[in-house]
Amino acid sequence: MSILIDYPWFFTLFCLLLGIAYALLLYFRRRDDSASRAATATMMLLRAISVTLIAFLLLAPLVKRQSNRKEKPIILIAHDNSQSILLNNDSAFYKGDYQSDVQALTKQLSEDFDVQQMTFGSQTALRDNNPLSFDEVSTDMAALFSEVKQRYFHRNIGALIVASDGIHNRGSNPVAAAAELAVPIYTIAMGDTSRHPDIAITNLRYNRIAFLGNTFPIEITGRATLLNAKSTTLSVSSGGRQLFAKRIDISDNNFSFSETVTVEAAQAGMADFIVELSPVQGEHSTANNRVRIQIDIIDGHQKVAIIANAPHPDIAALKNALQSDLNYEVQTFTADKATTLTDDYNLFIFHQLPSRSHSTNIDVTKLLKKDVPAIFILGSQTDLARFNALHAGLEVFSRINKLNEATPLFNNDFTLFNLDKTVASRIDLFPPLASPFGDYKLSGNAQTLFFAKIGNVNSKIPLVAATQVQGMRYAIIAGEGLWRWRLADYQHNSSHDNFDGLINKLATFVTANAGREHFVVNANRLFAQNEPVTLEAQLFDENYELTNRPEVQLLLQRLDSVTQPASYNFNRNAHSYSLNLGSLPPGSYRYQASTRLNGHEYTASGGFSIESLQIEATNTVADHALLNTISSNSGGFMVNAHNVKQIADALKQRDDLHTLLFSETHYSDMLNLPLLFIAIVLLLAAEWIVRKYNGI
Repeated sequence: MSILIDYPWFFTLFCLLLGIAYALLLYFRRRDDSASRAATATMMLLRAISVTLIAFLLLAPLVKRQSNRKEKPIILIAHDNSQSILLNNDSAFYKGDYQSDVQALTKQLSEDFDVQQMTFGSQTALRDNNPLSFDEVSTDMAALFSEVKQRYFHRNIGALIVASDGIHNRGSNPVAAAAELAVPIYTIAMGDTSRHPDIAITNLRYNRIAFLGNTFPIEITGRATLLNAKSTTLSVSSGGRQLFAKRIDISDNNFSFSETVTVEAAQAGMADFIVELSPVQGEHSTANNRVRIQIDIIDGHQKVAIIANAPHPDIAALKNALQSDLNYEVQTFTADKATTLTDDYNLFIFHQLPSRSHSTNIDVTKLLKKDVPAIFILGSQTDLARFNALHAGLEVFSRINKLNEATPLFNNDFTLFNLDKTVASRIDLFPPLASPFGDYKLSGNAQTLFFAKIGNVNSKIPLVAATQVQGMRYAIIAGEGLWRWRLADYQHNSSHDNFDGLINKLATFVTANAGREHFVVNANRLFAQNEPVTLEAQLFDENYELTNRPEVQLLLQRLDSVTQPASYNFNRNAHSYSLNLGSLPPGSYRYQASTRLNGHEYTASGGFSIESLQIEATNTVADHALLNTISSNSGGFMVNAHNVKQIADALKQRDDLHTLLFSETHYSDMLNLPLLFIAIVLLLAAEWIVRKYNGI
């Protein structure tokens, strides 16, 4: 420990002289008093020390402490917790003796290392003390290596032990992901590499949305192993009615087939379709013979008109984003060809309209009077004065035609709809839009979704905003160059999902009929089995302003269950409500939400379905070659699940696993030391006692 001050050290002499001078001035005049010279000297000494210490504290001294911390090598044990582990003849071993062997391995390694455990499958998480359940519906091994790299960045990782059957059906190539870790990886080979007679549906391709009255295809791919000269029947059924059946003759021990079945969307709503292969005598498992899918059949769809001042790459970006949701039918027009629009559009998107150059070719005000919601994209050709006259929730006042380079900055206080925080953080990294220069003013119920960051300045200027005006909803993107966002999304994330999700969120918000209803609950119609089910609710008062004062209850009933409906309470956001139901079992569900505001009862109902995932049963042949490649490339090796003890012996013999010594320096203000404060109090108290004892 050492003491530091910002002044030259000879300043401490001034503190000492001040203490001595103060003591002399206080007690020199008392030299003829009744107190003895020894008592006077004692009091002078005590006062000099206490004043010196107080004066020294005025120099704001810092106490520097240095500590050392040892970190043992971390041994990570990652367990494959997916369903495929138990789809073999050794399932009893993996439920019992194997887990005991892993506990013994952990105990043995803990003598020399810091052992931590994880599980992976659909998700990667730290393991608790409960037994492995082997219930994950998919396996993403690459996500495990990415999680280890992020979670243990700059940590003393000695080795990673991966216990798996090598089967992965989600994510990227695990070999490439493992190579980025730069730590030895040991693998425990689980599962069965033997091939058994089996027939399976390996893949289904279909659209999750279809329109009532249309036909849609279901492309079915299957395989048969070691079943030469046998046959099966492929069938598709819905609601207990068979829609398709075909005999398939197996002509090889490695037989595969593909069939496209065309089905009619006969009834609106969530429709269940069962694709099935009849069992073949001698096959190993029938769990992969049957797949249940759900398709949302919609009665009608949203028609969107994108009307542009002139051809622009933003138009293609917007159109592609909206068409990623099959619920939208998108048509594009330039302003000079949009004078005869029909009345059957559900959404208008105006790109740089009203325009400086098309003042008479299109009347935006007239189109808005059709009670059709709209999204506005502002740019260099936007006539800001005429746009302000539309009273769409945002007004821009500018005397010069100038643009700012504005990058998006997410507003955490936005409440009109929920945008996933991960999506929002990635959009924050997108390139700037060309945004009109001027003074921005929000009106009505308008809220900013993204602020404009201009240069290094985080301004409060709206870049993306949404509002509700007299029962109609609008969204405004105050900048052109959206095509750059879509390209950047693919560059950073290898997909357009973030950009498409933002545009679809805006479109969903403005086309929803909440402007004419006081209480609305929004939820997707279809969720995957391992996907959390989330619902959003909005409550509007008599002035159509958002409020979340009253409680909102929800009753949830599974349609194929005779149990009583489950009851939930929505959580309040800033001005709306949200509810996360977590992952639910596959099936169809019906919900009813209710609340009460100012004496009025409001209800909203709807339904959704949870789609069953059966991809773990599609392929049950363990891929030990993959595990061996991962371990050998990293400097480890692979062992059988019955010989996990070999890994402990190998790790203890490695000479590159060392305990690291970390030196940490801490600085603290000397004023915060309680012992110093106590010492000063004791010095003053001792002086006071001596004075009183001597009658001074």
